Amino acid sequence: MKNPESASRWLIQWIREAKRSYISASVFTLLSAGCFVVFSWYLSDFATIWLNEGLILPDKLLYAFAFLAGRYVFAHFSSIINYQAGNFIVSEIKKKLYPNLLNTSQKDSVSSTLLVTRVSDDLKPFFSFFIPYAIASVEVGVLLLGLSFWLEIWVGITLLVSILVIPLLMKMIGVGATSLHKKHINLFMKYSAVFYNRLHTIAEIVNLDNLKLQSRFLSKKSKALNSATSNVMRIAILSSALLELFVSIAIAGVAIYLGLSLLGIIPGSNYGKGYDFHIALFLLILAPYFFFYLRKFVSAYHDRNKALASAKLLMPLLDNEEIEAPSTIDNEPFSTLEINALSFAYPNSMEKVLHNIHLKLPRKGLVLIKGISGSGKSTLLKIFSGNLILDDGRISVNGNNSQQSLQWLKTNSSYMNQFPFIFDGTLRYNVFLDKEFKNENQYPAFLDKVLAKKDDGWQSMLSHDGKQLSGGEKQLVTLARMMLYPKPIAILDEPTANLDSGTVEIVFEQIEKLAENKLVILASHEVKFEQIATEILNLNWGEQMEYE
Repeated sequence: MKNPESASRWLIQWIREAKRSYISASVFTLLSAGCFVVFSWYLSDFATIWLNEGLILPDKLLYAFAFLAGRYVFAHFSSIINYQAGNFIVSEIKKKLYPNLLNTSQKDSVSSTLLVTRVSDDLKPFFSFFIPYAIASVEVGVLLLGLSFWLEIWVGITLLVSILVIPLLMKMIGVGATSLHKKHINLFMKYSAVFYNRLHTIAEIVNLDNLKLQSRFLSKKSKALNSATSNVMRIAILSSALLELFVSIAIAGVAIYLGLSLLGIIPGSNYGKGYDFHIALFLLILAPYFFFYLRKFVSAYHDRNKALASAKLLMPLLDNEEIEAPSTIDNEPFSTLEINALSFAYPNSMEKVLHNIHLKLPRKGLVLIKGISGSGKSTLLKIFSGNLILDDGRISVNGNNSQQSLQWLKTNSSYMNQFPFIFDGTLRYNVFLDKEFKNENQYPAFLDKVLAKKDDGWQSMLSHDGKQLSGGEKQLVTLARMMLYPKPIAILDEPTANLDSGTVEIVFEQIEKLAENKLVILASHEVKFEQIATEILNLNWGEQMEYE
């Protein structure tokens, strides 16, 4: 699945998820176009009577503007439905993508988060704008072509030729644009992770007197990213310029033909019959509207190229899901967890993130993993959650081999990412995960802090990765999930980062309660956790250090 056609098919398959919405939007689009046709008829009739007979008929002008208002009302409903359809499809893709990101060793947590964000940025315009405009261009084009051929065949031929030539040119431009967009996405993902890492290690960089060297390094990466962005923008400008050129030529051709026909210079279908000025003016008003949705379609064409580039990155993650062999220890009670001589490097990287780590973990209690940003804490947590494949070293649950142990950890551990993921849906769905919960009213008390700020309570709608929630509220929602659906091992990555003191206290208390009955593995800079930790692992750029 590496060619544009297969990526296109992959994207088209997702349209089925919202096909009813697209059908409803298409009906509103046709109603909108119909209103504009009637508006054009009344307006041209009003102008014809005024010019030919010197009569002003206000009722015709009133009818014209009434239908013009209808055109905008129906178009508004159509755009709302299309936008909601795009949101729904992207939310479904993200729901499928997020678990797979946790189960791959190809990306770290920062890169995974950037990819989820990029999915929204690149795919939503495709489903919310490009696809609706493509459908509207066909619907409205067929309607107006039918009218044009019926009333004046040469106007219809002029419009038909233009609507065939313009998409062909856009297709030719799109071949190179998709490649440029894919390169731009890869650079964005790669360099954004680099910028993020340097930002979080700025204190260490300054202390090591390495600021100038890192500044030059980041400047070089920034210029490369800016260059890729400029290339993408050039393609967008080129496609828009070509569109306007051919649209202008087509409209000018219609206007010249109608004008010369009225003068009797070009014998048209009405030549010698008394040319109808009303019909000519009606067609001239319709000509620019004929290109209205086509203009929007072409302006959104770069959204298609971005979506194709993103699809090529997503297909291996979503379609090539790993088939795991059945494990005989999935339901085995937890007794011991141990890692020996564990080292790890991400694929296509020569640099090891972890170096020769040894640790024996207790059956219950709090294991705190410390270290500066970039020292390998998040990677080690993903290993403990069973989501990274080991090539060097051993991890053992209850004395079993690494493969069996990693499978057991996937099934029997809960994981709180450094950037909690919020599904598009209600607050209730995000907490109870749409499962039947016997004691739904016995949710963790700390959620009252979240509910108190939501007018609709449990039915409050969340979208765009929970932008309606603060960082602390996201952490509380995720923590509530872990408590409502407990697993033998709880894994938390920076659960108190960037939280206010009140929320930090709530999270601290709940984690302390969790550690009383199960093993809690936690990465954090919060000093409070050191006071209750059963075991502390101190990492320094992937090396295991003695804790003092």
